[in-house]
Amino acid sequence: MQQLYTIYSVKALRVFSFGMVSIMTPVYLSILGFSPFYVGLDLAAVVSGNISSNILLTWFNSRIGTSRIILAFSFLMFLSGLVFFLEDSFTAVIVASFIGNISVTGTEAGPFQSVETAIIPNYAGESKSGRAYGLYNVIGYVASSVGAFSSSLPSYLGNSLISFRILYLFYGLVGLFMFAMYSTLNLSVRYEKDSVKIDERAKKDITTLSILYFMDALGGGFVTQSLLSYWFYLVYRISLGSLGLLFLVANIITAISTFMAPLIAERVGNLRTMVYTHLLSNFFLLAIPIAGSLIAAISFLFLRQSVSQMDVPTRQAFMINIFSREQRVVANAVTNTSRSVANLFGSPVTGFLLSIGFVSLPILAGAFIKIIYDFSIYFTYRKRAR
Repeated sequence: MQQLYTIYSVKALRVFSFGMVSIMTPVYLSILGFSPFYVGLDLAAVVSGNISSNILLTWFNSRIGTSRIILAFSFLMFLSGLVFFLEDSFTAVIVASFIGNISVTGTEAGPFQSVETAIIPNYAGESKSGRAYGLYNVIGYVASSVGAFSSSLPSYLGNSLISFRILYLFYGLVGLFMFAMYSTLNLSVRYEKDSVKIDERAKKDITTLSILYFMDALGGGFVTQSLLSYWFYLVYRISLGSLGLLFLVANIITAISTFMAPLIAERVGNLRTMVYTHLLSNFFLLAIPIAGSLIAAISFLFLRQSVSQMDVPTRQAFMINIFSREQRVVANAVTNTSRSVANLFGSPVTGFLLSIGFVSLPILAGAFIKIIYDFSIYFTYRKRAR
């Protein structure tokens, strides 16, 4: 149980720093003089880093062990924060964004979550994994909301560059903390090269879910937390301080709904909870750009956040029902890689559309793509899962 608490504490501090960085980085780049197109390129570098990390996790997990890989990624997070602190050229920012495994969504698709979600059932027990995932994600969203609020600190200091850099240094120090905490864990997911049995059915499920998750993440790539905050910044000229408060509230709402998701799933099933809540959230997402006023847009944002991430813990529980224990790290890494690849397209395309004035088209496109995903995964797995 102590190991489970360690995972929760690492998750909290990591997602706190991600929530902070994901909100303030687009504004930081704007203050440095970079256009929306360059903001999109930087977010693409973040997603590319997550893709590369998951691929490395997939390839080398059975060869050198999960512990060594996750320690290396933690150290790279430290180096990322150090580069952000020392340099402000676009090349340096791109490099730091690539190696840092930053989440720009409020959730995660990088290597840390791939490993943690695979080993949580080992510590919590298979029968209690749904609630364990619920708590895991609640902690993440609460931490992300506080991190988002903390991103407003530079606005109270005149948006000075040194204030941004100090926060990036803190983000790097979180990487060192993670390195120390992971060193105490027995991750126990190291396998000999030929011991992980990915049978034909598992291969088919990995392929199918990778395609479906790709579709979901492709839509999500147009509406990441970073891009939504940037949309409010462009359309309604909301200050960084107000953005921090806005997404603090949004993420608290998300955290509450995430806590409820496993309880609902125990009654109606993981798949149904995933699809029904996600579908509703996408209709609220469609309403944000056509709301017509700041108050209405914020209201629909909050309504969307009240159900948008209820599919996360239920999807994680769904995965452990589909795959055996020894298959989960590989299945999580491959499907998360698929999600990250899809996100890669959203950021630069959205940056380009924003730069030429199509500020609402990315949100509308993202919502429609995600609605298609909802129907697709339901009709694909409705006979195997509730």
